Amino acid sequence: MLAALGLAWLLAAPLPSPTASDTLVVEHIDLRGVAFSRRPGLRAQLGIAAGDPLDEAAVQDGRVALLATGLFEQVQVRLAKGKARGHVKVIYDCTERVTTSIEGMHLGHARPTNLWGGIQLADLDPFGLGLAVDGGFVASGSQGAVQLGAGPRDLFGTDLRLHVQAHALFGDEPFVGPRGQGTTADGALDQVPGAYRRLGLEASLTAPIGATARLHFGLRGERVDHDLPEDAWQVDPDGVQRPFQFDLNEGWLGAASLGVEFDTRNDPAFPSRGVRASLHGRAGWLGGPFAAVLTGFENYFRLPFGHVVQLNLRAGAVFGDAPFFERWFIGDLHPYVPERSLGLNFARRRGPNLLDGPIREQRYETVAGRLGMEYRIPLKQRTAADPYAVELFVGTALVSLGTPGERGGADALDPGTPLDLAVDAGLRIESKIGVMGLSLGNLFLVVDP
Repeated sequence: MLAALGLAWLLAAPLPSPTASDTLVVEHIDLRGVAFSRRPGLRAQLGIAAGDPLDEAAVQDGRVALLATGLFEQVQVRLAKGKARGHVKVIYDCTERVTTSIEGMHLGHARPTNLWGGIQLADLDPFGLGLAVDGGFVASGSQGAVQLGAGPRDLFGTDLRLHVQAHALFGDEPFVGPRGQGTTADGALDQVPGAYRRLGLEASLTAPIGATARLHFGLRGERVDHDLPEDAWQVDPDGVQRPFQFDLNEGWLGAASLGVEFDTRNDPAFPSRGVRASLHGRAGWLGGPFAAVLTGFENYFRLPFGHVVQLNLRAGAVFGDAPFFERWFIGDLHPYVPERSLGLNFARRRGPNLLDGPIREQRYETVAGRLGMEYRIPLKQRTAADPYAVELFVGTALVSLGTPGERGGADALDPGTPLDLAVDAGLRIESKIGVMGLSLGNLFLVVDP
């Protein structure tokens, strides 16, 4: 009887307060569901390490730090018994997001280079070090380009972003004159080939201005070399044959850029309301000074029945002794002309000239403008469980491209402003790895009229 009373007293007695020797110690931190290459960098961001006394607040702060990287859809934390007495394991169960995205796909066919292809990829943080990486390549025949860039997502623990990119371009530009071209040795040609090489490095810094704006500053330096035929000629609008104007000097190119962007769109891929506006300028030197300015504006309106209307405007001008690759290209404006891929142009095509005007002579020019409108019909909405979205779009735009003073008054039969009409329609598809478009303009990447 006395033994039973003694046992009951022991069970009812309060436990002694823990002393320093009773403090739990973190034996190991386990990151589950995380790529092996990312684990060392992510552990360094947790704020706790093996051998530290267990601090539940610090453990929860580590969970928040993992979510803040943007690499995970969800993170759960739990404790497990360690191998030694008084030791525990901290386990973070993570569900990774798809952080690799396709920034661009390059595939097409056009005279004179036939097929070309390439891809651009980016990863938000491939090693878990807070370092974003991107790269790409494109090639066809004697032309090819490669880019590789990287930069911290939060420079010095701030919202500043630094991006450094190296690039190498080996071009064989199909140069064409306003109304014909050729060489003394070969006579008239469909295009005058001009080989050139660009090797360079570019650094850009992005700083947020409030919640809706960003400021960009960039510096670029590169070496430019070329092998151009000295006996090339072109036919100008006045019908006179003159030496070909390649607009390309050899030497060192240096340039600086400054820009600001304002963005209130409610979605970066398929916005239904909001405004995006930008103003960018750059100045540089390659055998002589040059400068450029470009402005853009987009406004999105959601209609009562769910459809979206977009109004857009782009305009820019280049001044001074700018090389041809710093000028505006018809492919920058018109969906029926292949745009430049990583800075390279693979086709000699001009605008389709639907308005039958002098834009048929324009290719690389100093003044450009585009005023357009697009009607969008959502076919499938993105959800938390399904990241895919699809929309149908129909768009039209008025395009202008030219160099003031180049035509002069020589062509009395055709003195008009270089204008053309662009019409495009198709589908846009959003997935975890990017947005892909299938449109009428895409057909002209494989069909060279």
